[in-house]
Amino acid sequence: MSTASLRKWGNSAGIIIPAEELKKAKAFIGEEFEVLPQQDGSIVLKPVQYFQKGWTEAFNAAAEAGADKLLLDDHFDSDFDKDEWTW
Repeated sequence: MSTASLRKWGNSAGIIIPAEELKKAKAFIGEEFEVLPQQDGSIVLKPVQYFQKGWTEAFNAAAEAGADKLLLDDHFDSDFDKDEWTW
């Protein structure tokens, strides 16, 4: 069991969590947490769940399965391309 101490940080307080405990919790620096005070005086830190969570893994799985084929051609000709666009 690790311990940590509460420290003053401006008008708030901060706590230093040992790297070993962060690794066990699969938490990373910069991650946001909800602070949930409990009736018994304990504090629970819960990772904020983003609506895009898991997208990277899902996209990679689709690519590995070959399900990432283009539905449309990757080139569109338009009047703008032919007449107005110059290099």
